[in-house]
Amino acid sequence: MQKRSTLFFICLFGLNLAWGQSNIDKALKSITAEELKNHVYFLADDAMNGRDTPSAELDSAAAYISQQFMAGGLTAPQGSYYQHFNVLRSKLGKGNGISLINDGTVTAYKIKKDFVPLAVSKNGIIEETAVIFAGYGITAPEYNYDDYAEIDVQNKIVLIFTGEPQAKDTSSIFSGAQNSDYARLRVKVENALEHGAIGLLLISNPHRNFRRPPNSWPSLMRNAPVNAVPLKRETIKGGSLAAMQLGKKLGKALLEGSGQTLVELFDNIDSDLQPRSFELSGIKVTMETRLDIEKNVTQNVWAYLEGSDPLLKDELVIIGGHYDHVGVQKGEIYNGADDNASGTSGVIELAEAFAMLDQPPKRSMLFMTYSGEEKGLFGSYHYTDNPLMPMENTAAMFCLDMISRNDTNAVVIIGDKCSETLTANCDNANEIIGMDMTKTSDWFLQSDHYPFYKKGVPVLFFNCGDTEDLHQPTDDCEKIIPEKMERITRLIFLTALKTANSVDRPDYIKFR
Repeated sequence: MQKRSTLFFICLFGLNLAWGQSNIDKALKSITAEELKNHVYFLADDAMNGRDTPSAELDSAAAYISQQFMAGGLTAPQGSYYQHFNVLRSKLGKGNGISLINDGTVTAYKIKKDFVPLAVSKNGIIEETAVIFAGYGITAPEYNYDDYAEIDVQNKIVLIFTGEPQAKDTSSIFSGAQNSDYARLRVKVENALEHGAIGLLLISNPHRNFRRPPNSWPSLMRNAPVNAVPLKRETIKGGSLAAMQLGKKLGKALLEGSGQTLVELFDNIDSDLQPRSFELSGIKVTMETRLDIEKNVTQNVWAYLEGSDPLLKDELVIIGGHYDHVGVQKGEIYNGADDNASGTSGVIELAEAFAMLDQPPKRSMLFMTYSGEEKGLFGSYHYTDNPLMPMENTAAMFCLDMISRNDTNAVVIIGDKCSETLTANCDNANEIIGMDMTKTSDWFLQSDHYPFYKKGVPVLFFNCGDTEDLHQPTDDCEKIIPEKMERITRLIFLTALKTANSVDRPDYIKFR
């Protein structure tokens, strides 16, 4: 213990001299297990009802976080500690339908049995329009793969598979056995729109044993879960298109005149990763989608610390984590103490510690807690679409998600392959803190750092691994380890401080 203490003060003294900040040790020690624990116990109390997005309790959590930022002396960006955005609850409207027109014969299909509208769909009707089979609907230039390469889908409907080629194949060029971002429906929709499509028909892996399409609409269920209404983030740009998911019968009917089957197309694409896109001859489709939309407002909570260097202050280092959880289910409160009241508490303490420095870091700092992470990274995607500074001015992003459980001195560092600089900064900081670090690329798509990485920002994600209480009503305050949270949060403080003070900007590596 004496050796660690000596090293600690020698290293901090070196940082003080190098960066002109004489109270780094005081700021570091202001991050305490007791304060972290108090934040978690407030945010994950039963009174918060699981902090669902959107909810009054999430708004109460936002108010608490903003009060902590204000008390720490941080600036409200753009005049407010809230970055508001809209989320949309969808219900099925009247008039949803789809028909196939083949040589003048019109065949109508049934909702729930043969098709369901997708929550990403826009309202409207498309009449007697050509259909293009477009594989998986993926354009991935880095993998030399493009389902749209040899086809024109302008003002047409695309028929595509869910997922991506060679799913669960560890040798896949995409992300091995894990799905890449290209498998996400939102990415497929955006790609179809960019290529000019006006409608999208989605069908599952034809090898699977299914007849009906997956259904998320409570009005089509016999026993619908409470609050099962689909939720999506409202986006200002990009728009949407008419979109449905199909059952196997309708999928087969679309291909009847092509001389090919869904299974053959699926297997052929997977075998050699060559697109098999073509226009379905003799087939036209009429489709109508009608959704009733209810708009709700939610918010990210953010706070700003201007940098001290005249030039580097125009660059940002961002520290963030989500503050929402999954609410109440079947009468049980899912408090989300580890997921992610722990990370939120770390962001609060880090904001206060940086604000305490007698001289701010050279680069500006932005501290953020995001809503809607559990719904699909809503808050972080909203920020990267609507940043405080241009995204190219964002030097680094550090994410805190689930930092309070498992081994008392272990931390998982996710994203070490995307920046040698950030990884080295973290390793150097850990010479002071002394945690047992595991580095991995697992879970890389699964938290709020990922939208930043997609925009070309180097990231590190701090985590402690899954527990049996993940997304369970048993993720409660008494199970957190505040002393561990203290060590991880101090590790992030030193890593971010070096990053924010370094003249050279961190490198960005795009990896699989």
